[in-house]
Amino acid sequence: MSAIKEALATIHTSVELSMKEAGMKPVIPEGIEKDEAPIASGANGVGHVIEYRGENAAAKIEHFDTKLNFSLSEEKDEDGNFINFDLVSVSLLDADNYDRSDISYISGEISDTIMAKYCKPDPATQKVKAPKTVSKAAARSGSVYYDANTLANRLTASLYPEYRAEYNANINRYGEFLPEEFFSRGCSDAIIATIKQNDPAKMKKLFTLLNEIYLDATNETQSLIVVSILGKMDNDQTLLANCVDYMCDDLLKPVIQVNKILGGSSGKSLKEKLANPPAYKPKKQKRPGMMERMMNASAQQQNNTRK
Repeated sequence: MSAIKEALATIHTSVELSMKEAGMKPVIPEGIEKDEAPIASGANGVGHVIEYRGENAAAKIEHFDTKLNFSLSEEKDEDGNFINFDLVSVSLLDADNYDRSDISYISGEISDTIMAKYCKPDPATQKVKAPKTVSKAAARSGSVYYDANTLANRLTASLYPEYRAEYNANINRYGEFLPEEFFSRGCSDAIIATIKQNDPAKMKKLFTLLNEIYLDATNETQSLIVVSILGKMDNDQTLLANCVDYMCDDLLKPVIQVNKILGGSSGKSLKEKLANPPAYKPKKQKRPGMMERMMNASAQQQNNTRK
């Protein structure tokens, strides 16, 4: 895949949720596999384009030369095809000279535009308050352990800001943070992309965070790091070699072991389970205990007496 296609694929991953919230789905070009980014050739085979369509609106992300255009349309012709796209923004995206911050900025601008225009919040709907994160001081003291929410919060705050919107959406969607569902939506793939790139500065920053969290984490969070995230290296020896000098010994041993298992005969079924986390089931409301029921009944009786 060319550098510009990789950049466009990352942008697509970052904005897809916003497009979905706005009722728009990607247009899958002919010949593109299900797990590939829906990138088509531009007009007359020049440049690249990603299209999204919904019932009432459509969007285009078009790249040519060093420019990326984002446009929208709400007008259809007699055949129901969207026409007269209005240019919303123009960004510079040079295939030979861009970094993650450029992709994050472009993705954020597109997502913000879509959310502001088509996903205006219902005043009656209040956002769920984000769970509290565990501080470094608290984790080091041993009074509490790092949890999955803290891991995702810190990853999206400092390393992968393009997934911050999905992190917040996850909490608002379910009323709590569901780590497996969140990481299956692309953040773990972004981590593997960092490992493939093997940039020393980025690798040091990534594994400084992962090592710190792992050493003082709950068992659930340790499993999340080792299996759901770093297990996606799929026993690729080149990727594992990239990580060796950055992982602490406590993390290195289980990561190598898990990758061997996933790369073995039983690995296929295990990877399918990782790719398809269980459907969300709301927590059951606890029934009040005997003492609580008696107190409620007593309070109700007193209220009736006052009346």
